[in-house]
Amino acid sequence: MHNKKRALFIVTLSALIPVLSLMVGVEFLTPLDLWQLITQEGDRVQRIVFWELRLPRILIACFVGAALATAGGVMQGITRNALASPDLTGVVAGSSCMIVILTSLFSIDAQWFPLAGISGGLIAGALTFALAWKNGLMPLRVILAGVAISSVCIASMTGFLIFSGAEAGDLFFWLAGGIAGRGWMQLEQTFAWVLIPLFLSILLTQRFRVLLLDDAIGQSLGIAVSLWRLIFMLLAVIMTAGAVTLAGPVGFVGLVVPHITRKLLPEQSVLWLPLNALVGSGLLLGADILARLPILAQEIPLGVVMSLIGAPWLLWLLKRQYRTGGV
Repeated sequence: MHNKKRALFIVTLSALIPVLSLMVGVEFLTPLDLWQLITQEGDRVQRIVFWELRLPRILIACFVGAALATAGGVMQGITRNALASPDLTGVVAGSSCMIVILTSLFSIDAQWFPLAGISGGLIAGALTFALAWKNGLMPLRVILAGVAISSVCIASMTGFLIFSGAEAGDLFFWLAGGIAGRGWMQLEQTFAWVLIPLFLSILLTQRFRVLLLDDAIGQSLGIAVSLWRLIFMLLAVIMTAGAVTLAGPVGFVGLVVPHITRKLLPEQSVLWLPLNALVGSGLLLGADILARLPILAQEIPLGVVMSLIGAPWLLWLLKRQYRTGGV
């Protein structure tokens, strides 16, 4: 019962955070202002702030948070590793690396970031799976291969940043993670890459629950364990690539959120993956509100805010598992 109350509280909070996000900013909007803008009233400045700046930004934060949290839940579940996260497949570093390389060499505009980021993420994910494949995908091999691919991508990215010249400042800001300046165009270009694998992951929850069991049990139930593990990893890679393209390499969402949701529901629950998506959306929206508080001289990159939230959580988690003999 206590967990049900906490789950209800988090669901309610996740529903209220988007409303608060619409209100908070340099141009503060009251609930009455929001209602007037929804009904196509209000002055011109408020309409621009609401429809062109805040609404697409909130939708992007929701998509990105839901995708990263769900991908994190999938990765932790199928690898049976509580410290697994989406970037262990190399997709985050791959997406970032491709954008940095193309921007440094060809000075591509931001409108090409979605194509570059998704391509880089998929290539890195494919290389990880190719290196890890040996009569199926074993979780440990995937993690090791992903770390290797990420290391190569990060080294390449660092080299190009050193010689990128005038674009270095913009690239560093993008690499810090954030959704400032993102609008309807970026959302339109990438939402399918985020929404479709996210929807499929939730739709296939029954198969995911089988993968949480021992491989021998899954095979005895007639499930092709290696095939379904590959499918879920691919879904995690695709939605992560789309999310990184939209918001940059925002960290810790995929690591932190599954641990929060496990305190509310067991992984075997059919509602566990959807709850990850909901909490991930709320967490990233809350971090975005903190990043753009009016009292700040300028907006803080969203990745920095998430690092300030996630790093202490990771240290606490490691300390807790060490005490209980988990690591």
